[in-house]
Amino acid sequence: MSTKKNNKQSGIFCDHGPKAWQTHSQGQLKNKRLVVKDVFAIKGELNSAGNPSWFKTAKPAQHTASAVAKLMHAGCNFISFTHTDELAYSLEGNNTHYGAAQNPKLAGHSCGGSSMGSAAAVAANLADIGLGTDTGGSIRIPASYCGLFGIRPSHDVIAKDALIPLAPEFDTIGWLTQDAELLSEVGDTLLPQQAIQPVTTLVICEPLFELIEPGLQAPLEQLLATAKPHFRDHKDFVLPNKTLLSELADTFRILQGRAIAKTHRDWLEQSEQTLQFAPAIAARFNMALALTAKEEQEARQIQTQWQTIIAKNLNSNACLFLPSSPTTAPKLGADTSALRMQIMTLTAIAGLSRSAQVHLPLANLENGHPYGFSLMMSHGNDKSLLACVKYLAAQF
Repeated sequence: MSTKKNNKQSGIFCDHGPKAWQTHSQGQLKNKRLVVKDVFAIKGELNSAGNPSWFKTAKPAQHTASAVAKLMHAGCNFISFTHTDELAYSLEGNNTHYGAAQNPKLAGHSCGGSSMGSAAAVAANLADIGLGTDTGGSIRIPASYCGLFGIRPSHDVIAKDALIPLAPEFDTIGWLTQDAELLSEVGDTLLPQQAIQPVTTLVICEPLFELIEPGLQAPLEQLLATAKPHFRDHKDFVLPNKTLLSELADTFRILQGRAIAKTHRDWLEQSEQTLQFAPAIAARFNMALALTAKEEQEARQIQTQWQTIIAKNLNSNACLFLPSSPTTAPKLGADTSALRMQIMTLTAIAGLSRSAQVHLPLANLENGHPYGFSLMMSHGNDKSLLACVKYLAAQF
């Protein structure tokens, strides 16, 4: 595998893995160009997970991930593995080893991560479907930054076999497309059988609007105003205590970190002297390893509160309108350390409650930056959400 390249596709495509590979010439996704984040196994191939130390000790996969196999059986044409932030533990979209994926829709700006290569390929029209993962926002943030539709499904509705994990209790398999129709068609292939219910109620949580950049609040309000007429009922999100919002990011940070430590501690500690990590990624792993059971217990209590809140506010006929990200895409190389926790305040809502969330790239900002909003539904209502998104996108 080569390291960073000085070309416009740096940070997008991996050198290793299949190229222009197709197993079935027919199916619902016939000839759709598929790119796959470099954490999914393909039989006989290696994965880097965005890190040369991992790649150096990788062994050829014995099985192909079922999510990839289903897409291939539906007729997809596999273009390439795509780069990811190291072990998918970042939202930046900047891999110190293999390059940063420049945003095809906003030159000089980030794609976001960690599913950066998949997002960049779809945004640049080098692929139709970008398969990735979303633990803390790794589909939703690239979708927001790159002007794509992107779904984080309900947790565990799609099997995660033959997948390099980050934090299994939060990891989900998601995908990115240029349009809502294809987003839904991929769902037909990957999601299990689910009843599709009419989504008649739009739930609105006004305090969430205060969590985004002031200049984006008016455009988001306009998006909400455009969406409202397409729902029969509108309901305010009942939040018992506004201060609960301030606890979201740290709660997720702790629970994600503990899950990461349980999953990767042996590898991290055994290989400590030889591991190659970017400084921010290394610091994040060290933080995860240092978290305590007491911290996890306290965070778990807050997670339970949020799950109760979501259960009281959402049902199979209601979706929550919320901002996907607090800003548009930052410039490549910008210090995003403070932004990370702001992002996680928004993305943790679905993560902690195991809910399904879709980003809709429907904003039309004066500065031309991609932006939009999300709709979220409670666990297991993925196909109802996709049907709602497909309908709503056609109305804008």
